[in-house]
Formats: sequence, structure tokens, C-alpha cells
Amino acid sequence: MEVTYMALILALLVLLVWVSKTINRYSEENYYYTPIGLATISLAMIPYALLIAGFFLFTEDPMNQLMSIILGVTAIIGLFWWIEHHSSFYVALGSIVILMIAGLLMVVFVVLSSGGNSDDDYYD
Repeated sequence: MEVTYMALILALLVLLVWVSKTINRYSEENYYYTPIGLATISLAMIPYALLIAGFFLFTEDPMNQLMSIILGVTAIIGLFWWIEHHSSFYVALGSIVILMIAGLLMVVFVVLSSGGNSDDDYYD
């Protein structure tokens, strides 16, 4: 069953890349703007970083949770507006969906890769 899950994850990643390349190609041909790139993926990580900070790091004040949600949604709306300003509504809508998925994957990658230094385990 694990092989099926791995194949499904791989197929979803391939679909994610194909859809992002298709959106980029369409937007580049029609609007001379590439909405999905490393910079916009980095910007799409901001809402997740705010949610992590509000819900896991700074938990002593309940206002932190509310502000992380408000600022996260504001960041998503701002990114949507930026892409829509340079292209169209539908390109921005598709790009935001792809960017939110890619931003989540990047946050998971960063969190898992910064788990600790494995050199310490070598000498134990």
C-alpha cells in the first residue's frame, strides 16, 4: 500500500509542475509576466510562517493567533492582487492555488530539514 501512496504523491507533484508550467506559459504569452517562480513561492510561505508563529511559537497571548490569521489572509490577498495586477483574474486564481500548495511544501521541507545536526549522532 505504501507504494501506491508514493505513486500518488509523485503523480500529484508531476501534476503540480505541469499546471504551473502551463499557467506560466499562458501568462508569459499573453501578459509577458511569469506568476509562478521562486520569488512568489517564497512569498507564499509567509502565511504559513505566520500561522506557525501564531499557533506554535507565541502561544501565551490569544491575540497572536488572531493576528497570524488576519496577516496571513492579508498576505494571500496581496499576492493575489499582485499577480492579478500583472495578468488576469483567472491566472491569479490558478497561480494562488499552485503557490499555496508549493508554499506549504516548501515550509514542510524547511521545517523537516532544520530538525537538527546529524553530525552529532555519528560520534555517539
